[in-house]
Amino acid sequence: MAYRRTEKVGKKLEEKLKAILQAAQVVFAEHGYHGTSIKEVARRAGVATGTIYLYLRNKEALFAAVVDEIYETVISKIAERRKGAFGIREKLKASMEAAIEALGRHRELAKVVLLQTAGSNPAFGEQLADLLGRLAELVEEDIREAMETGLIPPQDSRIAAAAFIGTFYNVVLSWLRKGYPASLEEAAGPLVEYNLRGLGFHA
Repeated sequence: MAYRRTEKVGKKLEEKLKAILQAAQVVFAEHGYHGTSIKEVARRAGVATGTIYLYLRNKEALFAAVVDEIYETVISKIAERRKGAFGIREKLKASMEAAIEALGRHRELAKVVLLQTAGSNPAFGEQLADLLGRLAELVEEDIREAMETGLIPPQDSRIAAAAFIGTFYNVVLSWLRKGYPASLEEAAGPLVEYNLRGLGFHA
């Protein structure tokens, strides 16, 4: 008779994978991508080293899974924050504030994801490009709606969205590389206002 996975077993497997990914986030943040070993992640997760290979074939796959989880967290935080925003201006503001808040809480891990690996591995670079693309699409929809309702002047929505995301991304990189601004959250207000003015919103 063929083995059928029960709901209880499935839940246990999901919980084990979640523990592995949570441990991996901590270890990658502490030791960087190259300094992290599967053995150390397993120790932190409280599982055997071989258990990780049941879920993920190597360290690269483990890191990719961690990155996916981080990026999905950013997207979900933005979606959650936007639900409580009224009007296009407030939605754009909520989007940026949510993204800044999500990244600001995990600086060391953000360094690993955005600085150490995104440019050195094509697969990780594609993950980052996908995130930025999804954010740009969201912003572009808001820009189009703002133009249609006369809130901002006519403009190329795709270029405007790319510029909007670009300023945000470069401030994040400056924060990670140079420590300026000292707090990403402190930069949220000025950055949001700069971008909104650039789109043509009135103060």
